[in-house]
Amino acid sequence: MPVIVMSQSLPAEDEWVVVIDAGHGGRDPGAVVGKTKEKNINLSVALKTGRYISKNIKDVKVIYTREDDTFLGLDERAEVANRNKANLFISIHSNAMTDKRFSGAETYVLGHTMDEANLQVAMKENSVITFEKDYETKYKGFDPNSVESYIIFSLMQNTYLRQSTEFATLIQNQFRERVGRKDRGVRQAGFQVLWMTTMPSVLVELGFITNAEEEKFLISEQGQDYLASAIFRAFRDYKQTIDSRSGVRNGKVIAQAATPAAGTDDSTAGRDTQLPSGQQEAKPAVPAAGNESKTADQPARSEIVPSETAVKSNSGQTETAVKSDSGQAEKTVKSESGTAAANPGQATPAPADNIYFMVQVAAMPKNRELTQSQLKGLEPISRIEDGERIKYASGKFVLYDDALKHRRTLTGRYPDAFVIAVRSGKIMPLKEAIEQQKR
Repeated sequence: MPVIVMSQSLPAEDEWVVVIDAGHGGRDPGAVVGKTKEKNINLSVALKTGRYISKNIKDVKVIYTREDDTFLGLDERAEVANRNKANLFISIHSNAMTDKRFSGAETYVLGHTMDEANLQVAMKENSVITFEKDYETKYKGFDPNSVESYIIFSLMQNTYLRQSTEFATLIQNQFRERVGRKDRGVRQAGFQVLWMTTMPSVLVELGFITNAEEEKFLISEQGQDYLASAIFRAFRDYKQTIDSRSGVRNGKVIAQAATPAAGTDDSTAGRDTQLPSGQQEAKPAVPAAGNESKTADQPARSEIVPSETAVKSNSGQTETAVKSDSGQAEKTVKSESGTAAANPGQATPAPADNIYFMVQVAAMPKNRELTQSQLKGLEPISRIEDGERIKYASGKFVLYDDALKHRRTLTGRYPDAFVIAVRSGKIMPLKEAIEQQKR
């Protein structure tokens, strides 16, 4: 059973949920080298990461997919995150290659798998589904050893690519700069466990247990502490960035965080340029354990491999992928003006399934609502209640492509605006809405 570790409770609108997944477990040991089993390294680092977060960030609830040597299917791991409406999903793994010279850490986001090395890693991690009963039916014919199955992944839209990439980059920066690990960069591959989640998600490969020197570091208490603290610091910085965009920093509301400033240049309007205070702290005295020289196959800095940071919509149009700042289901949709939207956000007659697409531009706690003057240029606008938070959305469209076009008209002043799907007054997964529209 998943175990929930809760930090001290704060008001509901301030609480984050992060799900930490220790890869493999039980009858699935993951990679094995001698007496070293990947599943044990993954679990230790996952638990340490969660403890760092719970101890140092009060407004976060940490949920583990497992806290002991238990086997879980990939669908079960993703379901833990989806059921708890997590803001972030972190899957922790250790790497292995037949070539023992490989070393270094890398972080994956969901994406294309045409690169041979990335494809091999995805195949290795996805092969866990063969331990599950009737996996061919459960995963709808997906074959973890078939290249054709991964080609399908490249055609799917990853709604949360942008924020996943942001977090992955922060992790790699911490591994390189604070822990002295060789940086193999941020990469894209078709991981089932990432595809099945409905929030920003990453899969971390801590290092290669097939490399003797790196294996010693990965199985050591000190090495695991350093890696866990690096992931914690990356999460802390990521959370501060997302909170600042939605109008909250360190538990305090930033009234103008998601609001365009009058007279500002479109290239910077709507951005919150002040760095969170936590990013100004001095670096702790962490030894550069396992510091190795860079090689040609290992990037000297964090960069996505391959370089695509946008994904294709089902219509073929390019769309930068982001997600809701809370990742939680929305409640009733209301409009301050009494109508959902008007020129250019005019909605066409209601579709049979009552699904609409809108563009979210801001989010605030209920007791600190934005005023019409702060939302200048966006009248009328819809208010979407989500517990103790209010989400602000513009437009109301039957067609996803029309919502994309509307979003592009707002990005000068609201660079973090993104498309959401609403059905019967409640937010639904964007991927599901698009798939239903195609039928």
